[in-house]
Amino acid sequence: MQLVRLPNVFTVLADVGAAFLLVAGGGSPAGRFALVLAAGVALYWAGMILNDLFDLEKDTAEKRQRPLVSGAISLSAAKLAGWGLLLLGVLLAAASGYIPDPNVSTTWMPAAVAVVLAVLIVAYNGPLKETPIAPAAMGGCRMLSFLLGAAPVLVVADGMPVVPRYVLGIAIGFGVYVMGITTIARDEAVGGHLINLRTGFAVILLGALLLAFAPGLSEPADRASWAIRPGSQFVLLIGLIVLPVAIRGFRAQFDPRPAAIGNTIRAGILTIIPLAASFALLGAGQFWAIAVFALVIPAIALSLRLQVT
Repeated sequence: MQLVRLPNVFTVLADVGAAFLLVAGGGSPAGRFALVLAAGVALYWAGMILNDLFDLEKDTAEKRQRPLVSGAISLSAAKLAGWGLLLLGVLLAAASGYIPDPNVSTTWMPAAVAVVLAVLIVAYNGPLKETPIAPAAMGGCRMLSFLLGAAPVLVVADGMPVVPRYVLGIAIGFGVYVMGITTIARDEAVGGHLINLRTGFAVILLGALLLAFAPGLSEPADRASWAIRPGSQFVLLIGLIVLPVAIRGFRAQFDPRPAAIGNTIRAGILTIIPLAASFALLGAGQFWAIAVFALVIPAIALSLRLQVT
């Protein structure tokens, strides 16, 4: 559970699920919904396991309690699980686009998104981890996670899936938001670097702004069946959700100790769930929004016992 950062998996269920619900207007086709959720989880768990495999030398020096460093899990088992889950995630995603349904076209889009996501996961954990573009790569993974959820139910025109502007805008918003969290997290183990702290804090706020205003990119036909209209109330909703993260991030600027940074990161990651619930509310109504939001319960409960970073 620690190796895959189990509390975090509920953020993946939330953003993948919210994207599907937003585009489809509900949880149908159920087969595609279930498969794309499973694909998102498999790819995320693969990324977490591969992260510890690639970071083994660094964790040996800084985080002796990690499952691989401590010997609680063997390297061979971790390698098998990490690479196996990566492949499984791509296969599940590909299958989600071909579950037959009279109301939705078959599509190769989930497979394509999953392949790109898998490549970026490996690139982030490998050659990009120690470079300045590492936070952008992590943000790209979260952006693709959202797009993965939308992919099985996108409209297909002349054989090509059509990604609406608002869907792309929301995906970018999630990516920028997570890029900010990752920038702050770069020095978590040893205390904050002020440049990273300030840059990450600003990027988190930018991501929140993108999430708040992205639904406004929709066309009238896109939002004809939406439960609420994008506008000032939706912007206020996103602002209230992000406010606790903003407060912690602001405090961390003056208290750059590992504990303060860790609290900011933990809050930022878990806040992905209510942010995703907002988009489920937008496209699919209150029932699905509450179902997505309820994922905070196991996420917070498990985060009290397991590290999320």
